[in-house]
Amino acid sequence: MSVLVYNGEKFQRNKLWYLIFAAVFASVFVLSLLNNNIVGAVLLFFLLWWYFYYSTINNQVIKITLDKNQLILWAKNFPRNTFVWYVVEIYPKTQKIKNVVFLTSKWHMIYTFDDSAEHIRLFLSELDQYLPMLGDFHQTSFEKMSRKMKL
Repeated sequence: MSVLVYNGEKFQRNKLWYLIFAAVFASVFVLSLLNNNIVGAVLLFFLLWWYFYYSTINNQVIKITLDKNQLILWAKNFPRNTFVWYVVEIYPKTQKIKNVVFLTSKWHMIYTFDDSAEHIRLFLSELDQYLPMLGDFHQTSFEKMSRKMKL
């Protein structure tokens, strides 16, 4: 069974988010220049380039496939025992399924669904036979903040 997902967590951002992001970036850049911090200004552009590159990679649609012995995420094969649990995240207002999170004992990977509700339902029913579902997972304060800021 396969399902289509974005290559990472995809955030729904509005125009206001982009305006605030641009205003913060421009303010920090101008402050760096006014304080003769050329290295900081250049570093800021490298960070901006890295963020846009990372966003471009995360906007690619990939396929997750469940196999008897492995979970295949795009071109990466993970043996069946790699992941310990999975979590399904749901939009609170619409109750639609948003993300699937695959967890190991040390790290996790979040993918936003980009498939029909029927495919997602079938995939999750098969995933239930593959991995146990966990109600919630621990997020660091940094991760909670970056998710709220939609970074």
